[in-house]
Amino acid sequence: MIGILVGSFIPMLLLGVPIALCLVLMTIFVFIDMGNPLLFLQIPQRMFTSTENLLLLAIPFFIMAGEIMNRAKITDRLMTLSGALVGWIRGGLAHTNIIASMFFAGITGSAVSDTVAVGGIMIPAMKENGYDEDYSAAVTASSSVIGPIIPPSIPMLLYASVMNVSIAGLFLGGLLPGILVALFLMATAYLVAVRKGIGERVPFVGFVNLLIAILRGIPALLLPAIIMGGILGGFFSPTQASAVAVMYGLGIGLFVYRTLSWDDIVHVLKHTVTATAMIMFLLACAKSFSWLVSYYNLVEHVTLAFVHLTENKYVFLLLVNILFLVLGMFLDMGFAIIVLGPLIAPIAYQYGVDPIHFGLITCVNLTIGLVTPPFGLVLFAACGVSGVKLARLSVAILPFVAAEIAVLLLITYVPFFTMFFPRLFGFA
Repeated sequence: MIGILVGSFIPMLLLGVPIALCLVLMTIFVFIDMGNPLLFLQIPQRMFTSTENLLLLAIPFFIMAGEIMNRAKITDRLMTLSGALVGWIRGGLAHTNIIASMFFAGITGSAVSDTVAVGGIMIPAMKENGYDEDYSAAVTASSSVIGPIIPPSIPMLLYASVMNVSIAGLFLGGLLPGILVALFLMATAYLVAVRKGIGERVPFVGFVNLLIAILRGIPALLLPAIIMGGILGGFFSPTQASAVAVMYGLGIGLFVYRTLSWDDIVHVLKHTVTATAMIMFLLACAKSFSWLVSYYNLVEHVTLAFVHLTENKYVFLLLVNILFLVLGMFLDMGFAIIVLGPLIAPIAYQYGVDPIHFGLITCVNLTIGLVTPPFGLVLFAACGVSGVKLARLSVAILPFVAAEIAVLLLITYVPFFTMFFPRLFGFA
């Protein structure tokens, strides 16, 4: 069976067949080899039942909320607030870029959306102020990975639905890692700016201007607070929280900032339908493959393989990190979560790793893969926004990827950073 899977998946991938179809076709090829036509009936059944999880309803709502806030052009206000907070540090615009990405992460939960929205404003501004275009694009791309780490997070929702892990626990667990990524990126940006002699310090804007920036940004920043506060306070479920986020975003865009028109709603709905359809179709196709994995007891075989390699939990986690970092460069993040999660997570549990801790390791790992040269998806988005060639961006982003890997190792081997808030609120 392994020969059929590998022998069919790689050629189809090279031919440009969508990953979702690759999964279904691989399953069909294995069933043909088994000579049992009745098993074909399992494919549509498994695809249909995979979408029955109520938690998945939160995905289109969070996508819609992020798109609404993006269309409402709140990025300018977040940039102003970020600049007032950290713009006075050496390499100020780079730090502003990173902090803006962290704020924007609490709204969109998407790395690509973060790259396009923040990069479209910050990269031209950084170029005009004497920053290298390679450096500007690298800061934008690397900071955008904070999006899927800080709640709300689409990858975490997907992981929670597939692995039956508390989504509130995952959201809470992502807070400290997201802040750590921002701090490590800011330290790296500072060192690179000093080495290159760019980004001279500017005066602090003053407490009055800082207060004005905070007041102007509060309506946007309240969204993640409402989501987490409502979930933790028991006022609504994660799915209901996503619907509340949509209503709040509409209220902010239409009546507070007044930057959202009714024509924009049509574009928001189109984007939401397209993005949701892609995620759900991938999930449905992956479910049939997951059933095949269970049918052949692949989890048991993989577990034995890992046990033969090492019985040490820390070595196992190192191997998992290496595996996910490599695969994250080539595979769609949703595909990796849906397929690799059920395969690797049960092994981690046997090593004594907490389900929420391993979920955060998985999501952070695959998120870093989005910016890892040379095939990270966010790299292509950053190239499109900045006009920088992929080869140049791949070199410029290496120090920032190294900083993110350092955070990954920190949260892998020091569970405090992922488990503090989940334990504090009783989710671990």
